[in-house]
Parts: sequence; C-alpha cells; structure tokens
Amino acid sequence: MPVNLNYRFLIRVAISLAMAAALAGILILEVLGHHGQSVPLWGRESMAVDLITFSLTFGFSIGWLATKLTWQALRKKQVLPLHWHLKSQTLIDRLPTNLLHRSFMLGLAGVLLAMITLTLFHLKHTRQLPYHHYLILFILHTVSLTAVVTVMAVYRALGDRVPKLKVIKQKGTAALQ
Repeated sequence: MPVNLNYRFLIRVAISLAMAAALAGILILEVLGHHGQSVPLWGRESMAVDLITFSLTFGFSIGWLATKLTWQALRKKQVLPLHWHLKSQTLIDRLPTNLLHRSFMLGLAGVLLAMITLTLFHLKHTRQLPYHHYLILFILHTVSLTAVVTVMAVYRALGDRVPKLKVIKQKGTAALQ
C-alpha cells in the first residue's frame, strides 16, 4: 500500500529538518564550549539555559521553515490541502494563521518540551550530567523537538488558504505579489 502524498512530504521534511537541527545543536554546544566534565541542571551555564533558549529559537525557526516549505509545496501542488471535513478540529487547527504568531507558539511548545525534560530530571534528583551524556540528551531533545514542531507546523499549514502567486507587470518587469 503506497504512502499518502502528504505523509511522504511530512516524513521527508521532518527527517531533513531533524538532521539539520541535530547538526546545528552539536555545533552550538561545541561553539559554546562552556561545559566542563559535567553539566549542572540549573544555573547560568546549565542544561536549563541551553534547553530553554535552544527550544524557543529552534522551535520558532523550525515552525517558520516547515510552514514556508508546506506553503511552497501547496502552491506547486506537491501536497494536497486539508479540507474542512478532513480536519479533526484539534488544538493544532487553532494555531494562529499569522506565520510569526504561529512560529512563536511553536517555539513555546518547544519550551514546554524542555520544561518537561528538566522537571523529570529534577524529580529524579539529578543535579548534573556528564558532558557526554548531556550531549546525547541534547541531540535526542533536538530531534524530538524538530519532529513535534514539524508535524504541528505541516499539519496546520496544510489547512491554510495559501494565496496564489500573482505576476504583475510593472514598467517592463515582472514582480511577484
């Protein structure tokens, strides 16, 4: 049984963004390089600061990028739009229509994921992690954050009414509106 066109698009975008985000996450940790042998859970140079700031910025960026890629695929008819009777009326459908507002909300979803992770470590009475273990945790967090935000962004964007590109001739040149 072949995979639906929209699911193939979602899987392709999610895997591409997850790999790019994982590499970016590793590079960010290496560039920061402020961690010693172990990384504390709380403090100025801690897991909390890294995870929360990374989750907000990358959640926003990935939400924006996944939405733009979906809109582009909708314009090129590479995916099929969701019609009102196909949508399940979930909270994802209630994300804002404005791209920046939607991306900000997806960034906050990333912060929520980071806070759940930090709370679980706190409840387990973990005060610090060895740097190697933290690096693995950070990569897993990055990949899961990317998957969650990508699914939400693509699903919501498939239900958007994407305006078609219009070519307007202005004094001998064509401009896109």
